[in-house]
Amino acid sequence: MAWFAAKKASKRQGEVYVALDLGTEQIKALVCGQQEGRCAIWGSGTARHRHGTMRGGMVINIPEVALDVQTAVNSAIQQANLQPKKVVMSLSGDLVKSLITTVHYHRARPEAQIDANELKNIIYKAQWKAFEQIRGLISKEQEDNQLGIKLINTTVVDTRIDGYKVSHPLGFQGGMITISIFNAFAPLVHLGAMQAIADALGFDLVSIAAGPYALTKSLLVDNPEFSAVFIDIGGDTTDIAVVNEGGIFGMQNFALGGTAYTKNLANNLKVSPERAEQIKIDYSNGLLDKRSESKIKAILKSSAAIWVRGVSESLDEFSHLDVLPNKVFLFGGGAALPEVKNILLTKSWAEQLPFVKKPYPAVVSPTEIPNLVLHNQVEIGLSDLTALGLAQLICTPEDKKDAVKDILRRIVLNMQG
Repeated sequence: MAWFAAKKASKRQGEVYVALDLGTEQIKALVCGQQEGRCAIWGSGTARHRHGTMRGGMVINIPEVALDVQTAVNSAIQQANLQPKKVVMSLSGDLVKSLITTVHYHRARPEAQIDANELKNIIYKAQWKAFEQIRGLISKEQEDNQLGIKLINTTVVDTRIDGYKVSHPLGFQGGMITISIFNAFAPLVHLGAMQAIADALGFDLVSIAAGPYALTKSLLVDNPEFSAVFIDIGGDTTDIAVVNEGGIFGMQNFALGGTAYTKNLANNLKVSPERAEQIKIDYSNGLLDKRSESKIKAILKSSAAIWVRGVSESLDEFSHLDVLPNKVFLFGGGAALPEVKNILLTKSWAEQLPFVKKPYPAVVSPTEIPNLVLHNQVEIGLSDLTALGLAQLICTPEDKKDAVKDILRRIVLNMQG
């Protein structure tokens, strides 16, 4: 495919990538790379999926989606005036299965110091246990015992020795090591579609990440002990991730997003979906007169009441947590609607959930993403946050001094191979 003429990546510090969020309605592309220890964004571009090319976040027409992706990427490259060769892509949350796997390892010699070989053996057992668990779950749902899956994201969420939490277990003594690892898996059919799109565009696909995973990791760069509920409201779906003390404890997804609010407006006002979307945007920006605003508010409030039930049911799936963090962060284009935040401020939706305090929602501004620098007058909005999360994953160097993460990384590479 043809690209705009652009400078080579070598004219900038480090490699230059495209961070690509396929979305359910709109494609977002960012030209990004590491610059002086920060994540630099040199260009951005968007394009809408044409009708019939996507279904619930899943690609169903690879050639057509590739053409739409080319439009978004061309726009980003033109603004950046750079020619990236590599791409990192997001996978919709409803196409990903995740779980926490915990392994309790009783040591034969508690007085001996824990070394790298022993730690590698424990993590290896945990990963294969997770693989068998998730394969069984997906195969049962799909009624296909031969369904291929692949590990796409993983991180250690908790490490304890004799019940005491530690960050680096090497050198410690103790009788029992307990390690909990978060893993996200995806069926090969979806990953193959991503690879085919990258190939059609002439990019080297270096990584695929679940959208909620990328979002949460990007916000935890400077605060590894943070706890919160993250809610990403896309066009057709809502993704939810729960983070406890810096560890991702799971992801959930339900098929209701910003489009549902638009459809409800269109039905009630007897207007086209395009007109309803514009009315929704004008309402969010405070551009309507008081009479119209009151009418729109009542319609959107009814949509929010249905949407929040999906949030409550999704959070109820985190039964393995004794308590839920009371901080709730909102992302995505749908987060701009005042009714989304307002419905989460009511008491009824969270009464049956184990919040230690009343949950308090806040809409996350792109300016809150740490270590970010924008060039060429790039403008970032709420709907760009997943793409920004992907950019952060590329720009944030791995901590090679962290023994657990380094061992986990090497085991994952072996499993993926």
